[in-house]
Amino acid sequence: MSPTPKTTDRDTILTRVLRGIESNREPGYHFPGNFLGISFDELDERHALVSMGTGPHLLDSTGEVAMPALSIFADLTLAAAIRGALQRSMRLATVNMHLQFTGAPRSGTLSARSDFEGYFRRGAAQQGITRMSLRGAQDEVCIGSGTFMVLEPPAGFKLPQLRAHREPPPGTSLLAAGDLKENEAPILARATAALGAVQQSGGSFLDHFWHFQTRKNAVGASASLKNGAHVGNRVGHVQGGILLGLAEAAARAALPPQWLLSSITACYLSPGEGASLTARAKIVHQGGRTAVVQGVITGANRRRVLETVATYSAPAKK
Repeated sequence: MSPTPKTTDRDTILTRVLRGIESNREPGYHFPGNFLGISFDELDERHALVSMGTGPHLLDSTGEVAMPALSIFADLTLAAAIRGALQRSMRLATVNMHLQFTGAPRSGTLSARSDFEGYFRRGAAQQGITRMSLRGAQDEVCIGSGTFMVLEPPAGFKLPQLRAHREPPPGTSLLAAGDLKENEAPILARATAALGAVQQSGGSFLDHFWHFQTRKNAVGASASLKNGAHVGNRVGHVQGGILLGLAEAAARAALPPQWLLSSITACYLSPGEGASLTARAKIVHQGGRTAVVQGVITGANRRRVLETVATYSAPAKK
């Protein structure tokens, strides 16, 4: 069980939540990215440099950056390189993403470089291809690649403002609970409840805030998630990085807790719609050194949203 969070950590987390809500009032971006404080430090027609600072709001119960937070960061970093290449405001939909981990700790400020590799040729639709390298405090954490469909924007669409993140000066006033809009108040209420759950039963803030409910079963495990503004994009679909985090949570729950994620590949099939979404993971191989787990997420009307294949490594013997 994790220790009770310090008062300073509690204040830091609530500040991040309120700053995220306030930043989310600007058109184009979504709450998860604003809450995590993702910073687009450099962007041109060929590459992007992106970073995400450290803090108690980002960590899992082991003290490393939580996998869903890293997945959001990776998704936005890979897409950013295409944003720089586009000549006008367009939507991007994730088609597939692959992350290969090195085993280095997911600790400290994360920084990544993504490169635009051009478009898939002769296809029926324009698909941009990118790759990235993501580093932590000590070493390269993972390398990744992704493909994103370029779509015509809906009426009133505004391009997300991909800019460097700057924390307000000390003493800058925060939003008061009474100033929150109808769709914002549930985010703060959920954050407050999550901090209370940490105080009572341990775990990390994100464990309770995003609250992936995992259950082991005879063939693997499942995990479920309630949709809402705390996990959604601008149109109410669950953000793509959080979908990947949900699928990985189910896959990890299927195996002994000490096994280490070495890679995950995701194919996005449809938007993350519905009041709740469920990930189901099935172990297809578990040997003495490696394991392979297949996963699928379903949403409204049991429609398939995401399919994944994750590989895990048994820990080194001491």
